[in-house]
Amino acid sequence: MKKHLANRVVVITGAGRGLGRAMAEAFSADGAMLVLGARTSIEIDELASTLGNTLAVQTDVRVARDCERLVEAAVAEFGRVDVMVNNAGMAIYGPVENASPDDVHTMIDTNVKGVIFGSQAAFRAMKSQRSGLIINISSIAGKLHLPNEAVYNASKWAVNGFSGTLRLEAAKYNVKVSCVCPGGIDTPFWKAMDFYPFPEGIDPSRDFMSAAEVAESVVEIARKSDRYVVPELLMVPLIG
Repeated sequence: MKKHLANRVVVITGAGRGLGRAMAEAFSADGAMLVLGARTSIEIDELASTLGNTLAVQTDVRVARDCERLVEAAVAEFGRVDVMVNNAGMAIYGPVENASPDDVHTMIDTNVKGVIFGSQAAFRAMKSQRSGLIINISSIAGKLHLPNEAVYNASKWAVNGFSGTLRLEAAKYNVKVSCVCPGGIDTPFWKAMDFYPFPEGIDPSRDFMSAAEVAESVVEIARKSDRYVVPELLMVPLIG
């Protein structure tokens, strides 16, 4: 079976669990060489040991220098960066008046600044290569207004806006930028959160998309021809 991404270098943040881990596995299965970043090094170290051709780099995306080190490690190990997936993100849900300053800073620093810092680091390398693809993982929350998600909504709307403008600036250097906005994904995220009640009859483990399904769609973007870009991919569960 042909591996479409053989010898392509893919960097993924938030790669230790959930969608990040699923994307690492999917890219690896298609032949890519991986550089995985996460704040918790034990998870990416374990994953790297199972995949092969994979480098794990402890990374806090809220720190610009960490994002730079991640990309520098990819270039030092593999000579280039072909795909950067800015996936690290988090959410704290609840009524807007209850969002503490720490909650606000944590979401904005991770979801917005992390994407900006990761994109900047990757774009500098890709600009000199005159090639590359940056994929920013946003959310359906960046397209909708949802109760109890005001700050999270704001962070994901910001990711969408940033990605669109970066795409325009990057195009003249043959660097592509895509923004992926998935709806509900069945990951341990939901089990770890004290989440507000789902609509009656909705069960994430039954009704949400699997991380593997979303990961495969992200990998498909990376397989596309260099002659065009997928500016945005919106994915929602098919709930009857």
